[in-house]
Amino acid sequence: MEFKYVKQLKDVTKRDFLLVGGKAANLGEMLQADLPVPGGFVVLTNAYKRFVEANKLEAEINRLIEVAKTDDFQATNVASEKVKEAFEKGEIPADVQAEVEAIYSNIGNPEVAIRSSATAEDLPGISFAGQYNTYLNVRGKEQVYLYLKKCWASLWNTRAVSYRIKQNIGNDGLAHGVAVQKLISADRSGILFTANPVNGRRDQILINSSWGLGEAVVGGDVTPDQWVVDKETCNVIEETIAEKKVMTVKREHGIELVDIPEKRQKQSSLKDSEVQELCKLAIAAEKYFQEPQDIEWAYMGGTLYLVQTRPITSLFPVPEQRADRRGLRIYINANLYSQAMKEPFTPMGGYVIKSMLEGLVNRYGRKNYKGDRLWWYKNVGGRIYVDMTEILATEKGVNKLKNNPSDKDPVTTKALLQVLARNEQQVKDSAQGFSTLGKLNWRVMKLLASSMRRFFHGVVSPQKARIKAVNTGEQIIQQLKTESKKLKSMEEKLRFIESKSTDLFVEGFGIVLYVAVSSTYIDKAKKIMEKYLGDTKNLYDVEKSVPYSVTTEMGMELLEIAKKLDRQKKRATTDEFEVERFLDKYGHRASIELDVGAVTWKEEPQYVLDLINSYIDSKTYNRGIENFVKGKVEAEAAIQNIKKRLIDKGYNKKAKEVEKMLVNFREMFGIREQSKFFVRQFLTIFKRVLTEVGEELVSQGRLKQASDIFYVTVEDIRSDKDLKLLVYANKEEYQREFNRNAPKVLTSTGESVFAPIEESDGNSLSGVAVSPGVYEGKVRVLHHPEEGHKVEKGEILVTIGTNPSWTPLFLKLGALIMETGGPISHGSVVAREYGVPAVAGVANAATVLKDGQLVRVNGETGRVDIL
Repeated sequence: MEFKYVKQLKDVTKRDFLLVGGKAANLGEMLQADLPVPGGFVVLTNAYKRFVEANKLEAEINRLIEVAKTDDFQATNVASEKVKEAFEKGEIPADVQAEVEAIYSNIGNPEVAIRSSATAEDLPGISFAGQYNTYLNVRGKEQVYLYLKKCWASLWNTRAVSYRIKQNIGNDGLAHGVAVQKLISADRSGILFTANPVNGRRDQILINSSWGLGEAVVGGDVTPDQWVVDKETCNVIEETIAEKKVMTVKREHGIELVDIPEKRQKQSSLKDSEVQELCKLAIAAEKYFQEPQDIEWAYMGGTLYLVQTRPITSLFPVPEQRADRRGLRIYINANLYSQAMKEPFTPMGGYVIKSMLEGLVNRYGRKNYKGDRLWWYKNVGGRIYVDMTEILATEKGVNKLKNNPSDKDPVTTKALLQVLARNEQQVKDSAQGFSTLGKLNWRVMKLLASSMRRFFHGVVSPQKARIKAVNTGEQIIQQLKTESKKLKSMEEKLRFIESKSTDLFVEGFGIVLYVAVSSTYIDKAKKIMEKYLGDTKNLYDVEKSVPYSVTTEMGMELLEIAKKLDRQKKRATTDEFEVERFLDKYGHRASIELDVGAVTWKEEPQYVLDLINSYIDSKTYNRGIENFVKGKVEAEAAIQNIKKRLIDKGYNKKAKEVEKMLVNFREMFGIREQSKFFVRQFLTIFKRVLTEVGEELVSQGRLKQASDIFYVTVEDIRSDKDLKLLVYANKEEYQREFNRNAPKVLTSTGESVFAPIEESDGNSLSGVAVSPGVYEGKVRVLHHPEEGHKVEKGEILVTIGTNPSWTPLFLKLGALIMETGGPISHGSVVAREYGVPAVAGVANAATVLKDGQLVRVNGETGRVDIL
């Protein structure tokens, strides 16, 4: 008989994906690899389409999709139930039925497992685990028909539809295959992962096992036994035998969850030899599929079967290993560590940063260096990771980290040292030594001399240094604009991006050197006060409402716009003169500050409009303006109070010294925000030049739209290839990484550390105290500043980390909790300026804390109490 709607699993390969769905394609590949997989057949996706068409179900499905887009869970659930009912009432066309009956008869009409196999399943980076239905112990053709329809209907269950919308996967044109496998009446079953999904390690296998069929393990009804196994030797590293209270067993029809006899509850469900056998099969499966696998397995009468596999999608990528840097390597996430940037770079954004670094080490490194100067740089999942192995292998490097943890992100330092403690000898064995810039040369000496001149400007004349910093930045930007407008050919424009990238760092960040001395003044004043007064009372009030900060000024302008528009009974729109003027001045800014591919506020002003309108709605503009003025008065009063206390104690000379330091601090410190302001202008000029290149590539037919240029690199452009498919793949990859949290510390084995191990009493979280004050209020968890309109006045913002684009939100906050950052990270400094109590470095805060939860933030002890 010629089959049109069914196919034997043994004849299926990954090339049949659209015809059979993800699960069946994987099962077919497993059989191709001679892995012990139960045989069976697949009902093809065209049978699903034939059924939908014959029963006129398209209209009901379309109604469900439209309802689901509204994000109304209850309505989606009702619509989904109607679709399910329509599927189960539908008639399977006679030609489809005949083929299913024939192929089922060919395999002996056995008891079978019926598994959904969708074309929207097991996609790269998206597992769909548990979204669709599986039915065990199905007997006879009538039952097969019934559960076939139930599987088809599960394509449209509420969780699957919602999941696809969340993952930006279209609901149009989907089709469902169904795998029908001979049932394995398992006495033991479970799941194994060919890489450890808990810690990300690719050199470990994780095995879960329990009694009976696998449904109890997969469904989370039982706590399974667990083994962590070394992948190279198959030796057990860790074994946990659980108390297994229930198991899934086969009944005459279907399955049932029953109690496990007491004497077997604490018995190991696997022998040592079986753990070894599972390990070897796991390695074989991973080798065949060439990526880590999530495998369901079953033992029946001493014989092992693998019943399905899918890629593990939750693993963070592993840094590519260099031939000259073997062994265990340890990396830190520079995006989070130095910039509190949780998002990935676009491909072009990453290329610009790498060009900047290459230019830096080539410009100032020693001549004739033969090695790769950027051996320590890795772009992993769109984030920049820095290889710390050589530093961690030296006593001097470790002591520096222990004794002087970074003020930017001490939590990452703590996690890094914990990873080192577990792997100290391996790190020492892996170290190769390093030389990137080499010994001091005349180019470095010249840079240092220039830097020192800028630094001493601030020491000698704070006011002139502040003005010089701003003027220098503006001159650099103007010069860059002039040069960029003279560029003609595509190659000239690409060389401009590469050659000027280094200036982005040297010039853009270099202007902060004019006022760098100001960052030492608070610490110096603190030491004097502790020594001569015995306390630091009022010192941190000096940081409130610091003048000359472009970011603070930006926030004030937003408040003034809101105030003016509200008086006129207007809403913020791009047609309003004040909004237009604001975007002309600040429109180059973006939520992701250092990525040339980031969308700017000028391009998409909705974030700015939402902020202004939220100030209008909450009437917080007067409070924000008044708080800033009040903070300025309090800061100036604090300086005089500290001075007076020292004079009263008889320390007149110290009183004048501290006063001068604190006055100079306020004169210069606000300028630290100017460098980011200029760097973002730099990148906006780059963006315009690259967009021009993009327009030329569109005219050549190599890109669909000019903005696609940010999803390729300069090297890709020079390849002369059609870039449209590459853009499509890179956009998908970027979206996957954008939705993923990246670890603070990463190793070459794949171990991913998101937070250091902390002790907790269960009702509190601990972090780093970064802005004084105690505040109780309701939590508001945000992941992007564009969500800022959700924040109500007085709420406690909980997020991963902040950059300048978050600043306007601070005016509404009661307190701030961040997963990343330290005392001098952006959010911490702004919080102190605005008098907002804040705690940074709170591990998993954005996951543990929930919207509406009442918490107490203590910005003096670093503690967050859940009330």
